Amino acid sequence: MPVTVSVVIPVYNRSVAVRRAIDSVLAQTLQDFEIIIVDDASTDGTPASVKSYTDPRLRFIRHDRNRGGSAARNSGIRAATAPFVAFLDSDDEWLPTKLEKQLAVFDRSGNNVALVYAGAERAYADGKVEISIPKRYEDMVRELLTDNVVGETSVGMVRRSALEDIGGFDEELPASQDMDLWLRLCERFAADFVPEALVRVSKGNDSGRITASIESTTRGSELFRRKHRDQLVRKGGLYLHLRKSGWWYQRGARNAKQARRCYRESLAANPAAPLTYVLLIAACMPLSWLDRLAGLKRSLVGLLHSGSHA
Repeated sequence: MPVTVSVVIPVYNRSVAVRRAIDSVLAQTLQDFEIIIVDDASTDGTPASVKSYTDPRLRFIRHDRNRGGSAARNSGIRAATAPFVAFLDSDDEWLPTKLEKQLAVFDRSGNNVALVYAGAERAYADGKVEISIPKRYEDMVRELLTDNVVGETSVGMVRRSALEDIGGFDEELPASQDMDLWLRLCERFAADFVPEALVRVSKGNDSGRITASIESTTRGSELFRRKHRDQLVRKGGLYLHLRKSGWWYQRGARNAKQARRCYRESLAANPAAPLTYVLLIAACMPLSWLDRLAGLKRSLVGLLHSGSHA
């Protein structure tokens, strides 16, 4: 029988976490779906863990070699039969009404809407939880050129015809694949959202994410900027993307030399951005000083927060 939603779950070496993801789909209030699990050549017990399910709506695809998250999702898209595709990373979970509420938005929106996304609870390894709720932007394309305002792949539901029109995920990008997909969709179609957190996203709680390494993140950002440079220039966002890349090099990769390069290129794109000068000066300071300043900032924020609740 035809189904309404194809759920695509890429997985690599997550025999335990993937069961939580699958269970969160099976617990949805809307049950009109198929689940396509694409195993990206796992070397642990992931295949056996998935195959232990007897629900006939589960389909299992296995790559003969590790090809990355984008390739796994594209395999799922090609295997999908439903008019809508929803993605779920294998270490994330959906709240029970996620599919139902996203489809309701599609039902009341025009046919030009190709993407409906939702908010998320993001849980970090240190125990911190952040909740993000989507908001409306005047120019989604400009926003997505410099910031992933949609979120991770787990928050999105997309018309399958639109995914086929844009060619799915870019398998050449080692990171920023979700931001790139949302951008290319919004360049051609409209997007809408559910103003609620309907996804629990795991951030940095294991090493399984294909895009988790600093090297792949910085490389993905560079390739994204090259790919969309013309749009970044037209929309006036090139300096912002370069500045954000510089900050990631500075604080994430701990590479002050590359950070200074990005800041200088950002200033060349927009010399009238005071914050970039401040960051460039900060990139000339020893990293230990920046660590102490960051620690001081966290302490002050904590004191202010506790004082507001006194």
